[in-house]
Amino acid sequence: MLSEHLVYSTAIAIIFGMLYRGITGRENSWLIIFSAYAPDIDILAAKIGEVSGLFHIEHGDFHNIAFLLLYAFLISLILRGFRQTDTFIFAAVGFAAHLIEDSIVFYPGYRILWPLYDGEVGFGIFNYRADVFGIADKEVLAVGILLVFLAAFIRTIYEGNGWFRKLVTPESRYQTTHIDIL
Repeated sequence: MLSEHLVYSTAIAIIFGMLYRGITGRENSWLIIFSAYAPDIDILAAKIGEVSGLFHIEHGDFHNIAFLLLYAFLISLILRGFRQTDTFIFAAVGFAAHLIEDSIVFYPGYRILWPLYDGEVGFGIFNYRADVFGIADKEVLAVGILLVFLAAFIRTIYEGNGWFRKLVTPESRYQTTHIDIL
């Protein structure tokens, strides 16, 4: 799901960023895409635990709302140059995007609602097979690419052609925007 997380989180970042910017005038959509990979830190932790013999962690152990909140809180502390509320929200949305994406693809999924609910949550809408160069499922990837184009189209209709430039300028986290209707 490495490629798919990039694509789906990009679609989410485009739409969520548009909505957040419309309300606050600020946007850190890049943080959604970055944070969409955070739950898979458990893969690295599992390897370190296996090699060191100090602890036992399995893939999926960090795929839950408890780690989502911990991660978003830590990111809001680390990224001091940004507003803490903004970084917390964007980090949490990115982490949640990963959890939702996994729950759509896998059945059974992970214990994403832990500690509120201990059962595994997953819908398995797709029959996931890494059939695109061994790194992605063609159906999951195709739907994700379609969602990115749809999200970009919606945002372009709403904000005009210049919305992407606003994301890559350093002032984008502070500027307010106006919307050109025509």
